[in-house]
Amino acid sequence: MKKHSILIISVLMILMVSCSVEEVQPDIIWPENLGKGFYVLNQGNYTAGNATLSFYRYDSAKMENNLFFRRNGIPLGDVAHSLTFWNNYAFIVVNNSSTIWAINSNTSIVGGKLSGLHSPRFVQVISNEKAYVSDLLTPGITVFNTASLQILGTIPTGKSTEQLLIFQNKVFAANWSDYNQAAPNNTVQVIDIVLDKLIDSIVVAKEPNSMVLDKFNKLWVLCSGGFMNEEIPALFRINAETYEIEARFNFSDIELSPEQLSINGSGDKLFFINEGIYQMGVSDTELPLQPFIFEGQRNFFTLAIEPQTGEILVTDAGNYTQNGYVFRFRSDGMLIDSVRAGIIPGFIGFN
Repeated sequence: MKKHSILIISVLMILMVSCSVEEVQPDIIWPENLGKGFYVLNQGNYTAGNATLSFYRYDSAKMENNLFFRRNGIPLGDVAHSLTFWNNYAFIVVNNSSTIWAINSNTSIVGGKLSGLHSPRFVQVISNEKAYVSDLLTPGITVFNTASLQILGTIPTGKSTEQLLIFQNKVFAANWSDYNQAAPNNTVQVIDIVLDKLIDSIVVAKEPNSMVLDKFNKLWVLCSGGFMNEEIPALFRINAETYEIEARFNFSDIELSPEQLSINGSGDKLFFINEGIYQMGVSDTELPLQPFIFEGQRNFFTLAIEPQTGEILVTDAGNYTQNGYVFRFRSDGMLIDSVRAGIIPGFIGFN
């Protein structure tokens, strides 16, 4: 079985009843901008409503935890999943609360809220008037107005959708989950952003969990092989203009679970988690054999690369019930420090 479940591994369903939102009084008086740093979305436990937002400030080298509640006086919600930046705003997708918060990315103050979604996962901004949001449970992509947060319609996909990635006049949508659907979860769908219509599909391996574009406009897709290890995991390099699969890199063991494909700011180095952090050049012809950073006794969960410095950030979910950590590594793999975050620290976004 895969290391990470669709939401939270089932054993936590027993433990989560004892978890609650951290009882901290809101500050709501901080007027200053957060400055240079990065956000961390702490997922919290499924149905416990204890998701939180953290921000690491480079000037103080400290993590500000429970930031959303402290600055707005309201809880973030149930299972915070992803973060997308647009102009001076950031969209926070809270999966099990079926909500998207729009916050000022410099202050984390709420500017709007989109409710009534099904099981939202990732936002992809198309323009100042339009954005897409993928969905775990429904076979379609919701379209909403970026500024007013009003729902504009739905793009039927026939499959649930996960990560979204824009290139020229199309969006690639990974069909990661086969939960509650008959269609196979082994494709990347192509959406025309002018027509708001599904126009093509690229067959890859089961469970495509993450995607990036490199400096050569190649689409890289990492597939874990299925939740129950049905297939060999594989990494694909695809021509983003023609949809042709140019290379397939098979992993050595069906029991492996590679995920969290990321890329550096110059677009020439790939990174992913597979019981350690691996690094691979976009021109390499083989998968790396050894981790670039060993996991050891840690529980690596999510990964991000700072686009300017190449700093490698990885979250440690610990035992999934207590506050986890974020580890900061230099681009050469040397540990800088580790800082405490919230429960199940997940998606990392750069301010």
